Amino acid sequence: MMPPSELMVKYLLPNIRGLISHELYSKGFSQLKISSILGISQSAVSQILSKPRDKYFTTLIKMGLKPDEVDLLVKLLLKDIQQDPVRSILTLESFWAEVLSRGVFCELHRKLYPQLSSCEICLKPIPEVISTEKLKILERLSRAVKIIEESWYFVNVMPQIAVNIVESIREAKTIDDVAGIPGRIVRIKDRPRAVSRPEFGGSRHLASVLLSVKKHSPEINSVVNLKLDELVRKAVISLGYSWAETSKPNTFPGEVNNLENLVIESISAIFKERPYVDVVFDRGGYGFEPTTYVFGRDSLEVVDKALKIAKKYVELTVRS
Repeated sequence: MMPPSELMVKYLLPNIRGLISHELYSKGFSQLKISSILGISQSAVSQILSKPRDKYFTTLIKMGLKPDEVDLLVKLLLKDIQQDPVRSILTLESFWAEVLSRGVFCELHRKLYPQLSSCEICLKPIPEVISTEKLKILERLSRAVKIIEESWYFVNVMPQIAVNIVESIREAKTIDDVAGIPGRIVRIKDRPRAVSRPEFGGSRHLASVLLSVKKHSPEINSVVNLKLDELVRKAVISLGYSWAETSKPNTFPGEVNNLENLVIESISAIFKERPYVDVVFDRGGYGFEPTTYVFGRDSLEVVDKALKIAKKYVELTVRS
């Protein structure tokens, strides 16, 4: 029996542990603390640290991984093992399954076992696996949310219905291809706070908006919703962002679902006419708060635009 999982135990895991141990040690963690975090003995940590960090990194590259893949995995695992050990298992297993499906370790596996020269078992799509692209999106979204939470002035442009920010994979087709914040970002003691961590399928409305836009502008992969008032309009215009406004008929009580569809269709129509717009204003309607939609190529770009709007909003408020 020569399953590829043997490569995980003998090659991937020891070298990932080596990189994580060095990262934690460089941040001031003791060997005892590192052993507790990784679930290995202190003597094992000591032995790991006795070897240079580059040895572990180089070994993973020789196995077939790309440098940015290794850096991303270590960064995600460092966060997960300290905040949510269960999630770290999901992150590692998802990464493992995804790289197997790309045949990354086939050459190594066949070198160890020449009798597997015709094996292609791993070279097929695996359902419900978090791809490297999705891992990067979740990492960017987490950073974007942190930036928002650290910006006190952002609350000035938060709508009553709270904020969400979403980012999609390049070839997004369904809501499950779009990551967002379940429960959204809310105002707590005059500071923005995310209710939960980003996950795919974490938003419905904004995901639907983004999917409709991507039909005409595939380079747009992210959007955030802000409130809409005259100062927000002035802030957007003064910053020089390209903008447009939805055009849709008035709606009445009992037509909330229809209004949501009209909003999505109106935004989609704008991008059908114009290849790229930074901001779309929607005046809302019965059951729908007036909203400013800020678009961009990824969530960090979108947050940068949103924070500039928020800062300008504060400046305009002081002047008025």
